[in-house]
Amino acid sequence: MSAITALEDFAEDCGLDLEPFQRRILQAVTSGTREVVVLLPRGNGKTALAALLALHHLVTVEDARVIVAAASRAQATNLFSYAERFARALGNPHVVHRHLVLRWCPQSEREKVWTRSLEVVAADAPKLHGLTFSFAIVDELQAHGDAAVYVAIASALHKRPGAQMLVISTAGQGTDSPLGQLRARALALPHVRRRGVVTDARGHGLRFLEWTVEGDDVSPRAVKRANPASWITPEAIAFARDGLPDLAFRRFVANQWTEIAGHWLAPGTWQRCVTSPVIEDGEGVRVGVDVGGQRSATAVAWVTDDLRAGVWIGHGDDAVIDAGDVIRELAARLDVREVAFDPWRAGQLAAELEREGLLCVAFPQSDSRMIPASARLHAAVTERRLALPDLDELHVHAANTIARHGRRGWRLDKPDDRTPNDAIIALAMAVDSVENQPEPVKLLGFV
Repeated sequence: MSAITALEDFAEDCGLDLEPFQRRILQAVTSGTREVVVLLPRGNGKTALAALLALHHLVTVEDARVIVAAASRAQATNLFSYAERFARALGNPHVVHRHLVLRWCPQSEREKVWTRSLEVVAADAPKLHGLTFSFAIVDELQAHGDAAVYVAIASALHKRPGAQMLVISTAGQGTDSPLGQLRARALALPHVRRRGVVTDARGHGLRFLEWTVEGDDVSPRAVKRANPASWITPEAIAFARDGLPDLAFRRFVANQWTEIAGHWLAPGTWQRCVTSPVIEDGEGVRVGVDVGGQRSATAVAWVTDDLRAGVWIGHGDDAVIDAGDVIRELAARLDVREVAFDPWRAGQLAAELEREGLLCVAFPQSDSRMIPASARLHAAVTERRLALPDLDELHVHAANTIARHGRRGWRLDKPDDRTPNDAIIALAMAVDSVENQPEPVKLLGFV
């Protein structure tokens, strides 16, 4: 019997009728991936399904140690209540109920000796360090004020072979939040696919599933598609739309991230541009260089007229010197037609390159320059006109990047000074240099 079939039978014994989206989540967990993240709107049964998985693990795994953590003990108790309800429906004499603990005792007469446990743990990160578990659930990561609880649990995954961690939540606020950073990490994975309202990201050790409404259409019909549970009807969604503030409805019912600054690309869009672009010797390129501060990176991006791109990323105090060497190497091999630079940080480097015969053009990081450059890069990616190299750090920079909205429009930015995205800024400068060229002067006649 397959693992998913066994879980389906177990769910039936516990009185839970599984729906297709729940089976998809179960398949992700039973695949053996160390960490699974599921983002669903409220009310779609993710807590009950996680409780079922926790109880099944307790009953079937030798020396099982299952822990449930949330932003508060009261919140974790909600999941535990589902596990208790399923355990009573199961009627297994080996499962012993205690306060916020389910224990497996090997003897049917329920002796005091127990070998497995399922328990709620304190939402106090220092008390979680030192725990060894076989299965951990972090409930509603969006409600956590910081990453301490998540880090305390995730950092213990390697302590027991085969240990797994399941994170369930609705959408959060802020890409620099613990859940926002985890989502960015998932969207930087090599395999990201979005079909309809579902994003499925896969990579080594991490699986990410998200049901969310993209765009501004939050009509009951559109939002229903992101609420896969059969018991949630368009009528119920319409009632919530009338009764909740707009941002609350978008976040908790449509599962949208609500903030002034949000992700700049739909999931999977970046990965569709990743290829192996080849730039032959002598071809013309335009270069963008972004010099980061002490906590950031320095990046050089070069782009051909038909938008085949190359990227270099450096770190440390000497990165600006290395960036100059990279540009000189490009100039020795390619026809570098222009170097766009931020005069605030790269002015000295540009002066050196100009003395060596390269055309350097100041590109201030002001709204008047970055807003149209951001739009050009966004269009080049979404329209799949840009050919990107397959560089892990470049993908991370793309996942780190946000769209920050202002009165004049939106521009590429990063959530904080500690989160690097310099390669994306350099790429935007280079693409803008290619596409923002003045029209050639036309001779209309003789005077």
